[in-house]
Amino acid sequence: MLKLYNSLTNKKEEFKSIHPNRVGMYSCGPTVYDRIHIGNLRAFLLPDLVQRVLRYLEQKDVEWVMNITDIDDRMINRSKEEYKDLNPVAALESLADKYEELFLKDLEKVGILRDDISHLPRATDFVAQMKKIIINLLDEGIAYIENGSIYFSVDKYKDKGNKYGKLVDLDYESKSRLGDDQDSKAGSADFVLWKAKKPSEPYWDFEISGENYPGRPGWHIECSAMSTDFLGKTFDIHTGGVDLKFPHHENEIAQCGGAQANYYLHNEHITIQSEKMAKSVGNIKNIDDIKDPMAFRFLVMSANYRSQMDFSETELKVAHEKIAKLRTYIDQLMLARVGQLANKDKTGQVEKFNKEFREAMEDDLNTPKALAALASIEGRIFTEDAREAMRLFDSIFGLRLVNDTPLSDIVLKEIDAYTDARMDKNFEKSDLLRKKILDEHKLIVADTEIGTLASRA
Repeated sequence: MLKLYNSLTNKKEEFKSIHPNRVGMYSCGPTVYDRIHIGNLRAFLLPDLVQRVLRYLEQKDVEWVMNITDIDDRMINRSKEEYKDLNPVAALESLADKYEELFLKDLEKVGILRDDISHLPRATDFVAQMKKIIINLLDEGIAYIENGSIYFSVDKYKDKGNKYGKLVDLDYESKSRLGDDQDSKAGSADFVLWKAKKPSEPYWDFEISGENYPGRPGWHIECSAMSTDFLGKTFDIHTGGVDLKFPHHENEIAQCGGAQANYYLHNEHITIQSEKMAKSVGNIKNIDDIKDPMAFRFLVMSANYRSQMDFSETELKVAHEKIAKLRTYIDQLMLARVGQLANKDKTGQVEKFNKEFREAMEDDLNTPKALAALASIEGRIFTEDAREAMRLFDSIFGLRLVNDTPLSDIVLKEIDAYTDARMDKNFEKSDLLRKKILDEHKLIVADTEIGTLASRA
C-alpha cells in the first residue's frame, strides 16, 4: 500500500488514484531563461521517482505533465539581451528554444528521458485556456480589472467561503499587492492574472465585454491552465519544490476554485554549507560540473526527499564509490553465463530484500531505507531471483545500471581461457589474460564461489 506525504493535510496518506489504473501527475517545470542548476534538478528527480514507483511497483499507467514557462519578466529581459535584433515574440521564442534544449539534455544526464514525460507544454501555447479561467473568475466576481491588468482578489475568494492557505498557515489581511511575476514576498495578497501591455514586450489581445486588454498572463495562471487542460480537475498528484508552496501552488489552487490536485508532494532544497543553492547567492553548480551525473542522482536518492540535502564534493565522491560497487554487482549478475546462477536464493536474503525494498518505497518513497536493504544481498547473493530483484531496483531508482548487452563469443572464450589458467594454477598466464580482457574489452574478471564473473570497467 503506497503512502505519500500530502502537503494539503501535512501527513502521510494512503495513495488512492481517481482512476483505478491511471494516475495523472503535474510537475512545475523550469522557466527557460537560463541553465538550471543541480538544486533545480532535485525537483524533477522527485516526480521521476514517483512515476517509476507507480509504474513498476503499483502497476499503474502514469500521465506525467511538466510545463515549460516561456513568458515572464526574466524571459523577456533575457530575450532582449540575447536577441536584440529580433522582434519581442521571435526573441522570446528563440530564448525558450535554446534553454529548453539545454534543460532536456540536463534531465537526460541524470536519467530522465524526454519520452518519460507524457506532455511538455509551453505556456505561450495555452494563453487561450488561461483567458478562459480568467473570464470565469471575472464572472464570479473574484477577479477585477485595474489599469489594464487583471487581478485575483483573495478577499472576494474568501468571502465566497473558500480557504486561502491550504498549503501554508496564512493569517493576514489583503492590504498589499505585488504585480511582478513571482509574487515572492509573503504577505502579498491579490495577485496578477493578466499583466497590461508594456512597450517592446510580447503581448496578446484579450477581449472582454467588447473591450480589449492587450497584455500577457501572470505566472500562476499558467500552471492552473496547463495542468487542468491535460489532466482535468481534480487530478491526482502535483509536485514541486518546497519554495513553490506559497505563493505559486497556493494561487494555483485558488484559481482552480479551491481544488486542483488531491496530493501535493514537495521536495526540500539542496544546500551548500547549509545555505540554499540559488543564483542570487552565487553558490550554484550545473550538472556539467559533476563528472558522474548518475552519482549525483544516487546522492539525491540517498536522502529523504522531504529533508534538506547538503551537497559536498566529499559526499559526491562517496556516492560515486557506492554506485561503482553496485554497478559491479549488477554487471556480474547480468553477465553471468546461462546456468551459472541458481534459480532461487535458499538463504532467504533476496526475499527479505524484496520485502524491505517494497515497504521502504511504499512508505513515502523512503529511498535511504531502500538503499540500506541492499546490504543484505549486494556482492553476496548470485542467483536468478537476485538478478530480477536488481532489475526492479534499477527500474525504480533509474540509475541505468542494468546492461543486458551480451558478451561476444571472443570475450567468452578469453574468459574461459582465464578460468582454465586459474584452475591449472598458471597464474602468470591468468594475469596476462586478465590484463588483456581489461585492456581490450574493458571488462574486469573476478573469481567467486560460482566461478568467474565479469563486470564492465
